[in-house]
Amino acid sequence: MKTILTLVLILCSYGFFAQKIEKIKLKGEKDFGKRELLIYTPPEYFDQSRSFEVVYVLDAQNREFFDAVHTTVAFQNNGLRPMIVVGIASPYRNIDFLPKNVHPETVQEQYGELGGADDFSDFIENSVMPYVDKNYRTIPTKIGIGHSNGGTFMNYTMIKKPELFDVIFSIDANFNYDKGQLVDLIKNQSTFKNSLDFYYTCQTRYGDSWIENSVAFNASLKTLTDMNIVQELFESETHNSVYQIGVMNAFKAYFKFQFFDVKNLIEYLKDLDSKEDFTVKQNELLQMAIVFKRFEQIEAAKQLLLSFQEKITVEHEYDKRVDIYALFFTADLYFSLGFSDLAKKYFLYCDRMLEENKKDYGIEKYNMGKRMISEKLKLIEQAE
Repeated sequence: MKTILTLVLILCSYGFFAQKIEKIKLKGEKDFGKRELLIYTPPEYFDQSRSFEVVYVLDAQNREFFDAVHTTVAFQNNGLRPMIVVGIASPYRNIDFLPKNVHPETVQEQYGELGGADDFSDFIENSVMPYVDKNYRTIPTKIGIGHSNGGTFMNYTMIKKPELFDVIFSIDANFNYDKGQLVDLIKNQSTFKNSLDFYYTCQTRYGDSWIENSVAFNASLKTLTDMNIVQELFESETHNSVYQIGVMNAFKAYFKFQFFDVKNLIEYLKDLDSKEDFTVKQNELLQMAIVFKRFEQIEAAKQLLLSFQEKITVEHEYDKRVDIYALFFTADLYFSLGFSDLAKKYFLYCDRMLEENKKDYGIEKYNMGKRMISEKLKLIEQAE
């Protein structure tokens, strides 16, 4: 057990410091101007065969909002679904986030800083997302996160452009804006295009009617859609402090629903695999199965691989750049799930790599590796 733990730590340390954050400025259409983007790629991005879901975070002019998201993803996904995180800065945030007012007095209440939500959503749709998709290896799934008036924007966009995001996290959104404009807007929807897979919303008791308008909005949303909705009320958090726990709980709930439920995961991956520009890769399936195995969800791991049997039963084209520890864990995964023939091939290849690189590993690691591989091959022989 101690030896296995050592290997896990070696594997985990492999990419921890390979995460990368880039900063660019992107110009919008017409007179929209430029916005700064922060783009985080996870350690796993070094694997050229993989593509990643993208999280879009508002208010990145305040770096802590962006950092809270990419660090939460790193801690909460357990290696199952690492993600690209894009932070979008809005120096004049209320202009970007708030839709045009219906009530004249709202202009004075907001000091004239409002009304640009449609232009901002166009910027995200026509400039930000195409740039990210062109320059990074992305999966079509897009997650949007907004806090306060940023949450107002996310909910407004969900109604006006329901296909822009697949998942929305609304953190203490301002449903009071313009005397409850969003509440009235969704109540007047006779139909609602259900493009969202998952919606998380949380509130604090920030002000008068803050909760009431939120409840009214969500009640209308539930009558129009069958999307998975998670609601939370934080009595002991403030409007400013709720972001951190809201983001963490949102990702926990989303990961549990979409990725750690193997039935939903298989359905999700099958849908992605049916698209022209995306293919579920063998190594990605193996990594996900290893995560399930680590959490002692053996049947889930087996179900996942059997659902994509055509991808994992083909003899693997071994890549010498692949780390020997990763190959050993793949072999061990196959063995524990009952794929003895594949397990044997992997263990034998591990043994060959060990012999070819004996000098590089050193005598202690070499001996340990030989012993572990030999023990596994004996177990396979006994099971045959």
